[in-house]
Amino acid sequence: MDAPAPAPAPPVAAVPPPPLPRRSELRDPWVLPGLALLVVGTVLAALLYRAAPQSAAEVRSSAMVAVAPDAFTPHLSRARERVNAAQRARAAGDTADAIARLAEGEEEALAARQRASDSTQVRTATDLWANVVLDRAELMLASGAGPWYQMDDDQVLKEAMVAVNRAQEAPLSPATRARAASLDERIRRQLRPGPLEWLPR
Repeated sequence: MDAPAPAPAPPVAAVPPPPLPRRSELRDPWVLPGLALLVVGTVLAALLYRAAPQSAAEVRSSAMVAVAPDAFTPHLSRARERVNAAQRARAAGDTADAIARLAEGEEEALAARQRASDSTQVRTATDLWANVVLDRAELMLASGAGPWYQMDDDQVLKEAMVAVNRAQEAPLSPATRARAASLDERIRRQLRPGPLEWLPR
């Protein structure tokens, strides 16, 4: 006797595939804010690089100038920072960079003088400006005066003389005025032809 045929298996219900995520679910909510912060950071870094700050203190003083453009102290601080930067460049043997930094320091000290609110601030800024001018003139004298076997760069020496004369026209403290007179004499002597520069006036 034959065995009964097995009952047919019940049909298996087809499992529907999981729904695809919506496009909005594929995007991380932090992507756009992150890109915006990256763009802002890049722009700020480019602006700082363009300004070429010499130190963190200079970055702070630049921010102070931006917030309070008519303030006296930030410009005075920036002038002193440029003088420090010039001293570092001079110690490293980079006379051209030191002269450039001092020129920037002159501008900042003059801006401080223009924004002074009393006579004490005027005197402070004026004396700082004059000493920065004299510092630059001394560097120009050193770079323009050649050794005995070479010709002097009279153009540079004359520019140094003009700078000293400009400083002498300002109301200076006795010490700064004496320094300006001494530097004036040294430049005039260097401008004499040949060995005459070694003779007293």
